[in-house]
Amino acid sequence: MRRRTLALVPLVALALASTACDETSDTDTDLETTTTLPTSILVDPSLFMGDVPCSAASGAMQSYVATVLDVTDASAPFPLPSSPPVTCTASVIFRQVLVNHVYRVQIDGYDVPAAELVPVGGTSSGSRSMVRRAAPNAGNVTPLWSTFCEDLTAQQNVRSTPKTCEELAPLSTETGVLVEPRSTLAGTSAIPGLELTCKQSSVDPQGNPVITGDVASFDVRPADPALAPLVNLPCTSPAPAPYTQNIEPGQSYTFRVEARAAAGGPVTWGASCTAIAVKGLVTHALCDPLSKDGALDLSLADVLAAAGTSCAKENVATYDAVLGAPGDLEADAIDCDKPIRFTPLEPGAYTNIELIGRDAAGAVAVTATCTAEIAPGAVSTATCALVP
Repeated sequence: MRRRTLALVPLVALALASTACDETSDTDTDLETTTTLPTSILVDPSLFMGDVPCSAASGAMQSYVATVLDVTDASAPFPLPSSPPVTCTASVIFRQVLVNHVYRVQIDGYDVPAAELVPVGGTSSGSRSMVRRAAPNAGNVTPLWSTFCEDLTAQQNVRSTPKTCEELAPLSTETGVLVEPRSTLAGTSAIPGLELTCKQSSVDPQGNPVITGDVASFDVRPADPALAPLVNLPCTSPAPAPYTQNIEPGQSYTFRVEARAAAGGPVTWGASCTAIAVKGLVTHALCDPLSKDGALDLSLADVLAAAGTSCAKENVATYDAVLGAPGDLEADAIDCDKPIRFTPLEPGAYTNIELIGRDAAGAVAVTATCTAEIAPGAVSTATCALVP
């Protein structure tokens, strides 16, 4: 792997809301010669970016997190608090370093804007792991690139910087799709704080068991039969390994996420996730929020076509759709060639659905009967047949 070398350039520090480090910006103004620099370590992205683009474009790096490890004792390295996420054009300064200690810089690169990331535990936690600011309960965001820089020794009143760093390397060169079931927990309520959460057990001060949260486990069921389902995933577990086998670049993949209130129990909530595979990258699927309700699509035109006829041939202008129990919903005077969707619907079997086609005068021209199974968080299609 090629290395890049950077000549030192003067930088002016801008304070960040972190005790671990500062963000910097390049200037052409030399530092005052009378200023005493604190002992610190500078991390400059021009050392490690290499050929990886830094932009908002798809597939480009947008932000990074820097971590400095104290490796003075090579047998027992330990990390300093990591930097907050910063844009890939910004530098970072670590001040909590000790003179004559040896340090190693590690970089995690993300295809997510810095403003959308927050460290696990909050902005001042110093955690190296990131979550989405808008959905902190949806699980950790996986970096797409990583690298490290040569070891350096902190010097008294010197801002040290590595002379060389390995160029950024993708964490995975495989084409894959990652489905994070916990991302379906976000946005499940219009009222902040009432979203679904993972079920957890604890003990109160009196020693009594306490169970909090809603979701015990997930199933991930791909629409593509070439991909294996993932079942009985504990809600509190990390994201499963991405799908890499039988994933073709440029193809769209759909997944159904089923959530259970009790492991092994009935499906209580459901959601859909989609992703387009990108060659050489692990793409994160985008998921709808979990829902208890389902939906049903109906179309008299499709029923007629399946029977070898059409709205025009049967002289059908409009149709009525009657769900029957358990929904007992009805929609009237729908244009014959237009589909209709009923939502939200209580999950269950709907066995008495009727489609009644009428001519321009309102007289019944054709009738169809349908059945459908409504599942939580899914759009179902009815099975219909014309009545002779």
